[in-house]
Amino acid sequence: MTTTLLDSTNGIVEFTYIGEGPPVLLLKGGHCSRDTDLSHSSLVYEGFSLLTISRPGYDYTEPSTGRTPDEFADTIVEVLDYLSLDRVHVIAVSAAGPSGIALASKYPERVDRLVLEAALTGSWDRKSRKKAMMLFGPAEKMVTGSLKFMLKLFPDLVMKQLLADMTTEDVEDYLDNLSANDRRFIYDMLSTSQPGRGFILDLDHDVKNLHELNVPVLGMYSQKDRSVPYTNALLLKSTVPDCEIYEVNADSHLIWIGKDAHDVWNKRLEFLKQS
Repeated sequence: MTTTLLDSTNGIVEFTYIGEGPPVLLLKGGHCSRDTDLSHSSLVYEGFSLLTISRPGYDYTEPSTGRTPDEFADTIVEVLDYLSLDRVHVIAVSAAGPSGIALASKYPERVDRLVLEAALTGSWDRKSRKKAMMLFGPAEKMVTGSLKFMLKLFPDLVMKQLLADMTTEDVEDYLDNLSANDRRFIYDMLSTSQPGRGFILDLDHDVKNLHELNVPVLGMYSQKDRSVPYTNALLLKSTVPDCEIYEVNADSHLIWIGKDAHDVWNKRLEFLKQS
């Protein structure tokens, strides 16, 4: 896949654009690199084109392109203008929630529909923020390198430790009940993760314009998500008039795997294909 670096007004921004058909902008979640695929790449086989923009601090996108979600929305619009894309559907995943919300609220004329997938709609809680600052601050490269090294040697141990922050279920039971394909999904997700400077920037993001959303919104959330609690879905539903909440029958933050994964895929397609 060809990666493009655009010298925007506020710095270098990295993106890829593939496929033909109605454009979908994908904003990946925290820790996700250009190589992380949570199944969204298959949208190109469903008749969509897929624009993936790396958020500030991730891959080659410079932090200066948007230290706040509102600032990054301006950079995204520069990319859309560069590609001559008048309007796009938007999918914002997990920590990218504030960026997707900022874009749709600040530039509603550029967004057809917004899908929030296990996405933040408010601020980080203090405990999670403090823990993440310790792990992914100055020691980020060492921590990430060590985790990837250990993942190769002791995959179940590393997955269990990291999944404990993603599920309200007993983590050993959760891991034991995963299919081989689901285990591979998690392994690939972790092995391609690269928070860089991006995740630390994410921790300061806040959502100030949720009430300004006036584009159709689909929120997909799990009741058993520990990292992005279901309260984010309730806040979204109570604040945004044109909003549908789809409660995913998933046992963790990872709504893209498990027994309901196919329904998640179909629900997303159904929403994106509405006129």
